[in-house]
Amino acid sequence: MNIYTNFSTKLIAITFSAVLLFAGCSNPASNDDHEEHSEPHSIEFVTDGKTIVTYGSEVSGHFDVEEQDDTSLITAKFFDEDGNEIHGDDLDDEYSLAWEIADTDHADIEQHDDDGRWSFHIAGKAAGETVVQFLLQHGDDHADFYTPAINESNAIKIHVEESSN
Repeated sequence: MNIYTNFSTKLIAITFSAVLLFAGCSNPASNDDHEEHSEPHSIEFVTDGKTIVTYGSEVSGHFDVEEQDDTSLITAKFFDEDGNEIHGDDLDDEYSLAWEIADTDHADIEQHDDDGRWSFHIAGKAAGETVVQFLLQHGDDHADFYTPAINESNAIKIHVEESSN
Protein backbone atom coordinates (compact mmCIF):
# COMPACT_ATOMS: atom_id res chain seq x y z
CA MET A 1 0.00 0.00 0.00
CA ASN A 2 2.98 2.29 0.57
CA ILE A 3 4.00 1.93 -3.09
CA TYR A 4 0.44 2.79 -4.18
CA THR A 5 0.34 5.93 -1.97
CA ASN A 6 3.78 7.02 -3.17
CA PHE A 7 2.77 6.49 -6.82
CA SER A 8 -0.54 8.36 -6.35
CA THR A 9 1.20 11.30 -4.67
CA LYS A 10 3.71 11.57 -7.50
CA LEU A 11 0.98 11.28 -10.13
CA ILE A 12 -1.06 14.05 -8.48
CA ALA A 13 2.03 16.28 -8.19
CA ILE A 14 2.95 15.75 -11.86
CA THR A 15 -0.64 16.37 -13.00
CA PHE A 16 -0.89 19.55 -10.90
CA SER A 17 2.45 20.82 -12.28
CA ALA A 18 1.36 20.13 -15.85
CA VAL A 19 -1.93 21.99 -15.35
CA LEU A 20 -0.09 25.02 -13.94
CA LEU A 21 2.42 24.96 -16.78
CA PHE A 22 -0.25 24.85 -19.50
CA ALA A 23 -2.44 27.44 -17.79
CA GLY A 24 0.52 29.82 -17.50
CA CYS A 25 1.48 29.37 -21.16
CA SER A 26 -2.02 30.10 -22.42
CA ASN A 27 -2.48 33.25 -20.31
CA PRO A 28 -3.13 36.06 -22.80
CA ALA A 29 -2.05 38.64 -20.23
CA SER A 30 1.48 37.31 -20.48
CA ASN A 31 1.66 37.83 -24.25
CA ASP A 32 3.70 40.97 -24.96
CA ASP A 33 2.62 40.99 -28.63
CA HIS A 34 -0.84 42.31 -27.74
CA GLU A 35 -0.37 45.42 -25.66
CA GLU A 36 -3.49 47.36 -24.72
CA HIS A 37 -4.09 50.63 -26.53
CA SER A 38 -7.05 52.93 -27.04
CA GLU A 39 -9.09 52.16 -30.11
CA PRO A 40 -9.76 55.18 -32.33
CA HIS A 41 -13.42 55.88 -33.07
CA SER A 42 -13.11 59.22 -34.83
CA ILE A 43 -10.61 61.49 -36.53
CA GLU A 44 -10.25 65.23 -37.03
CA PHE A 45 -8.05 66.99 -39.56
CA VAL A 46 -6.80 70.32 -38.25
CA THR A 47 -4.97 73.11 -40.05
CA ASP A 48 -4.00 76.50 -38.66
CA GLY A 49 -5.84 75.65 -35.42
CA LYS A 50 -9.16 74.95 -37.17
CA THR A 51 -10.85 71.60 -37.65
CA ILE A 52 -11.68 71.31 -41.35
CA VAL A 53 -12.73 67.65 -41.74
CA THR A 54 -14.08 65.16 -39.19
CA TYR A 55 -15.13 61.55 -39.40
CA GLY A 56 -16.85 59.52 -36.71
CA SER A 57 -19.93 57.84 -38.08
CA GLU A 58 -20.27 60.52 -40.80
CA VAL A 59 -17.91 62.74 -42.78
CA SER A 60 -18.18 66.46 -42.11
CA GLY A 61 -16.27 68.97 -44.23
CA HIS A 62 -13.85 68.59 -47.13
CA PHE A 63 -10.36 69.68 -48.14
CA ASP A 64 -9.81 72.72 -50.39
CA VAL A 65 -6.62 73.44 -52.31
CA GLU A 66 -5.75 75.53 -55.36
CA GLU A 67 -4.19 73.85 -58.36
CA GLN A 68 -0.39 74.09 -58.43
CA ASP A 69 -0.40 74.92 -54.69
CA ASP A 70 -0.12 73.07 -51.37
CA THR A 71 -2.32 73.37 -48.31
CA SER A 72 -0.96 74.51 -44.99
CA LEU A 73 0.16 71.66 -42.76
CA ILE A 74 -2.79 69.37 -41.91
CA THR A 75 -2.62 67.24 -38.77
CA ALA A 76 -4.68 64.11 -38.06
CA LYS A 77 -5.99 63.76 -34.50
CA PHE A 78 -7.57 60.50 -33.32
CA PHE A 79 -10.22 60.20 -30.59
CA ASP A 80 -11.54 57.26 -28.56
CA GLU A 81 -15.23 56.44 -28.15
CA ASP A 82 -15.48 58.84 -25.18
CA GLY A 83 -14.13 61.74 -27.24
CA ASN A 84 -10.72 61.74 -25.56
CA GLU A 85 -7.79 62.48 -27.85
CA ILE A 86 -5.40 59.61 -28.49
CA HIS A 87 -2.13 61.48 -28.73
CA GLY A 88 0.23 60.47 -31.51
CA ASP A 89 2.93 59.82 -28.90
CA ASP A 90 0.65 57.17 -27.35
CA LEU A 91 0.83 55.15 -30.56
CA ASP A 92 4.11 53.29 -30.93
CA ASP A 93 6.30 53.23 -34.02
CA GLU A 94 4.28 50.39 -35.56
CA TYR A 95 1.50 52.91 -36.32
CA SER A 96 1.47 55.25 -39.28
CA LEU A 97 -0.94 57.37 -41.27
CA ALA A 98 -1.70 55.94 -44.70
CA TRP A 99 -4.05 57.06 -47.47
CA GLU A 100 -5.47 56.20 -50.86
CA ILE A 101 -6.53 58.88 -53.34
CA ALA A 102 -8.98 58.05 -56.14
CA ASP A 103 -7.52 60.42 -58.76
CA THR A 104 -3.95 61.62 -58.27
CA ASP A 105 -4.24 63.69 -61.46
CA HIS A 106 -6.22 66.22 -59.38
CA ALA A 107 -4.48 66.04 -55.99
CA ASP A 108 -1.84 64.17 -54.06
CA ILE A 109 -0.64 64.02 -50.47
CA GLU A 110 2.87 65.00 -49.50
CA GLN A 111 4.39 64.07 -46.17
CA HIS A 112 7.84 65.44 -45.42
CA ASP A 113 10.12 64.07 -42.70
CA ASP A 114 9.89 67.29 -40.70
CA ASP A 115 6.05 67.25 -40.85
CA GLY A 116 5.81 64.32 -38.43
CA ARG A 117 3.99 61.07 -39.00
CA TRP A 118 0.50 62.50 -38.33
CA SER A 119 0.79 65.61 -40.55
CA PHE A 120 0.82 66.21 -44.29
CA HIS A 121 0.05 68.67 -47.10
CA ILE A 122 -2.37 68.23 -49.98
CA ALA A 123 -0.90 69.27 -53.32
CA GLY A 124 -3.39 70.56 -55.88
CA LYS A 125 -2.49 69.39 -59.37
CA ALA A 126 -5.45 70.14 -61.63
CA ALA A 127 -8.86 71.73 -61.02
CA GLY A 128 -11.56 69.23 -60.17
CA GLU A 129 -12.50 66.89 -57.38
CA THR A 130 -11.25 63.61 -55.98
CA VAL A 131 -11.74 61.61 -52.79
CA VAL A 132 -9.38 60.17 -50.23
CA GLN A 133 -9.41 57.41 -47.62
CA PHE A 134 -7.18 57.69 -44.54
CA LEU A 135 -6.06 54.70 -42.50
CA LEU A 136 -4.37 54.32 -39.13
CA GLN A 137 -2.05 51.57 -40.28
CA HIS A 138 -0.79 49.07 -37.66
CA GLY A 139 2.33 47.47 -39.08
CA ASP A 140 2.08 46.25 -42.65
CA ASP A 141 -0.84 43.91 -42.21
CA HIS A 142 -3.93 45.87 -41.13
CA ALA A 143 -5.54 49.19 -40.28
CA ASP A 144 -6.93 49.83 -36.80
CA PHE A 145 -9.08 52.70 -38.08
CA TYR A 146 -10.10 54.04 -41.48
CA THR A 147 -12.36 56.62 -43.08
CA PRO A 148 -14.82 55.65 -45.84
CA ALA A 149 -13.23 53.98 -48.86
CA ILE A 150 -12.71 55.94 -52.07
CA ASN A 151 -15.48 53.98 -53.81
CA GLU A 152 -18.07 54.91 -51.15
CA SER A 153 -20.44 57.85 -51.62
CA ASN A 154 -19.43 59.37 -48.26
CA ALA A 155 -15.66 59.34 -48.88
CA ILE A 156 -13.74 62.48 -47.87
CA LYS A 157 -13.66 64.96 -50.75
CA ILE A 158 -10.77 67.07 -51.99
CA HIS A 159 -11.81 70.13 -54.03
CA VAL A 160 -9.07 71.52 -56.26
CA GLU A 161 -9.91 75.06 -57.37
CA GLU A 162 -8.50 76.79 -60.43
CA SER A 163 -5.52 78.94 -59.63
CA SER A 164 -6.39 82.60 -59.08
CA ASN A 165 -3.08 83.68 -60.68
